[in-house]
Amino acid sequence: MIRLYRTLIKQSFEETFAYRGTTILTIVFGILFYAIVILTGSVYFSFAKDIFGWDFTDYLNLVTTANVMTYLYEFLFVQSQEALTSQILEGTLDYSLIRPVNTYWFHVLYRVDFPSLIPLILTVGIEWVIIARIRLSFSQILLYVLIVMLGTLFIFCLNQIAVTATFWIDGLSALAGLPEYIMDASTRPAKIYPKVIQVLFLWILPSLTVTNIPVSLRYRTSFRAVIWLAVVDACLLIASKFEWQRGLEQYVSAN
Repeated sequence: MIRLYRTLIKQSFEETFAYRGTTILTIVFGILFYAIVILTGSVYFSFAKDIFGWDFTDYLNLVTTANVMTYLYEFLFVQSQEALTSQILEGTLDYSLIRPVNTYWFHVLYRVDFPSLIPLILTVGIEWVIIARIRLSFSQILLYVLIVMLGTLFIFCLNQIAVTATFWIDGLSALAGLPEYIMDASTRPAKIYPKVIQVLFLWILPSLTVTNIPVSLRYRTSFRAVIWLAVVDACLLIASKFEWQRGLEQYVSAN
């Protein structure tokens, strides 16, 4: 499987250079959108040093961490999921289904998105500066890395579940975009939302937990929230694999 993954990465790299114009635009817009979010925050905090108990460093930590997770997800998974949607609709999964590989992981790791690597490196560098500024301990840094990994897995699972639903329903553009809308709304302090929304997105579908826990490391460590996020991730991953198996039973080949 590792050998196969290396081949798939090589193919992704070759495709990146085959579409250089698209690659450059992806990098530019990725950096631009992040810069706009930072600029927006600087405007907010130009009127007040403290908003709901958050200062500008907390805000910068929140949006940068959210972007690190998003770009890491895009680098590792987004190309594969986009390709999977097309393959399901066009009935062209046959090639992978007859191969002696785990079809779920084959399509999960089918491609990587190299253009996302540039803004990922940029945001990781900025986050490292933030971590140095707020002086997290070594154990807190390790916990931060774990949270980023769990958050990236959370984003992947939400999108994978939405994409796999294409086996049953065509034209799921609204559903496919739902995980992105949820994560976009979660790049804000949880405190600004009503209690009902906080409970829903901190504990039931913990997108706010994903983005807000890293900021809380500056003040306290909520191991309960981290453990709960890991449990939710495990449940979502199992659900997505179950959905994949049931979806293959609905698959109709173009051949």
